[in-house]
Amino acid sequence: MATSLSRRTIASLSAVVVVVAVITLGVVPKAFAVALDDFAQLAGGVAATATCWYTGRRRTGAERRWRVFMAAGMASWSGGILFWGLYRSVLHIPLPSPSFADIGFFLFPVFAVPALLSVVIRPVRRSRLSSTHAWITSLLDGMVVVGSLFVLSWATVLGQVARSDESDSLKFMLALMYPVTDLVLVIMVGLLAVVPRILRRYRMQLVLLAAGLVALSVSDSLYAYLVAAGAEEMPLIADAGFIAGPILIALAASAPSVHRPTNDARAASGTTRALRGWSASDRSQLLVPYALMAVIGVAVAAQWIASGSVDPVVLVLFFTVVVLSLIRQVLTLLQNDALLRELSAAQSELSYRAHHDGLTGLLNRSAFDEHLGNAIDRHNRLGEIGVLLLVDLDDFKAINDRLGHGAGDRSLKTLSRRLTESVTDGGNGGIVARFGGDEFTVLIPAGIDAGCRTARAIVDALRLPQDIEGHNVSIGASVGVVELDVFEKAVTADTLLRNADRAMYEAKKNGKAGVFAYDSDGSLRLVYNLGERSAPFAWWGDERTGHGHQSKRGINPNMVAGEPDPARLIAPPTRT
Repeated sequence: MATSLSRRTIASLSAVVVVVAVITLGVVPKAFAVALDDFAQLAGGVAATATCWYTGRRRTGAERRWRVFMAAGMASWSGGILFWGLYRSVLHIPLPSPSFADIGFFLFPVFAVPALLSVVIRPVRRSRLSSTHAWITSLLDGMVVVGSLFVLSWATVLGQVARSDESDSLKFMLALMYPVTDLVLVIMVGLLAVVPRILRRYRMQLVLLAAGLVALSVSDSLYAYLVAAGAEEMPLIADAGFIAGPILIALAASAPSVHRPTNDARAASGTTRALRGWSASDRSQLLVPYALMAVIGVAVAAQWIASGSVDPVVLVLFFTVVVLSLIRQVLTLLQNDALLRELSAAQSELSYRAHHDGLTGLLNRSAFDEHLGNAIDRHNRLGEIGVLLLVDLDDFKAINDRLGHGAGDRSLKTLSRRLTESVTDGGNGGIVARFGGDEFTVLIPAGIDAGCRTARAIVDALRLPQDIEGHNVSIGASVGVVELDVFEKAVTADTLLRNADRAMYEAKKNGKAGVFAYDSDGSLRLVYNLGERSAPFAWWGDERTGHGHQSKRGINPNMVAGEPDPARLIAPPTRT
């Protein structure tokens, strides 16, 4: 690609040399040479506009922004050349000054300045800015820069020239503004080129772009000199920069894209270096317009101190620049507010995802561990009551195996909703979490009676049939219940979870779809089982005795006897 660009550059500049030689060596009639000169300038401007626009649409990021802005600038410049050539080559009358051509020429730096500012890579904190905001703020920056320079020039030189000779000063002033604005663009390119990070990324593009702006600046400077010297016409050789400049800008736009390193280590290293330079680059880009405003403020103040008054033109232009700066600041504040809202929403979303299960929307294990730890701490310090329920779906694996995991996921959502409604309808509130797979945990701020009632309601609710892929399926659940104060010593989350697992495992062994709970004396009791509809449900306060078909296993939670399969034991709570 670099070789191809070199060939294009040599061929284009050779064509420029040929055209300049034809129009300056007298080999053709003067009228034809003038027409060829104007056509070459217009053709170069149109080529630069089309190339910048076409290549900009195919690029992204900073490479897209500077090309699109430069396309707008070159389109304005080409419009000025069109008026210039119309008067000089078609109408054969002198171009009035000022004219519509001047508007097009002066719009060029308005778009070129934000084009150069776009080369400065936006930092991470601004990477989410909307593209509309980026375009508008860059354009406002360009208008502030150009307007500030115009105010500064008028306050120091141009104003005095305009007042000294009203017949010729306006034309001279306009002529002088061309090299001034071009010089600013050249200086900006030079400043960008001395930044190593930018030079490494945009070396080819910056070299050609700077060469094009220098060529335009040289011809503009010759034009200003000839106007100041009172020359009646501009020799065609002085237009060489107007022919070569747009061509060089078009070549800069056609330069190959800047590719980021693909190697992970190199990419990480490059990102680290970029992060160190982003803040400084961003501050520089933001401060340039305001630094120029400060300079023109000092110039206006100096003029007022020296003469006791300020030129009305300076006041109007200065006020215009201030208004543009305020508009830019308001846009920035509005965008920052939007970014803060977006950041807050993103943080809330991250916090939600960190504490909730992605499928069911219930709390995840990490979040439940925190709630359980807080409940245990309040119980140990303040004696607050609470009860832990461990819910395990019976044979849920068969749903996934027979109907697919998609059907299983939909079923889990339905069961999770029923589980939450059962806890909410219990009237005591509580925390519901998906502990993992088809296991759920519930923490209720109430005593053992409320916990067992809720456990029974959960079994009944989950057992209700549901339609899964056209199949009427009824899913049972085994529930283990343990109260926080069932132990004499200070309770721990590990102990509670292990014994809730024991109780749930007993419900599994007892035919599933049932509830087992530890009584206050440490005995494991059958509370409810769908296979034993007549099994009563009653906890008789201090009597601690069963009734009817209620069974008493007599498994003390502090004993090793009756321990379920070690593979079923739940590991100590983890925090992630």
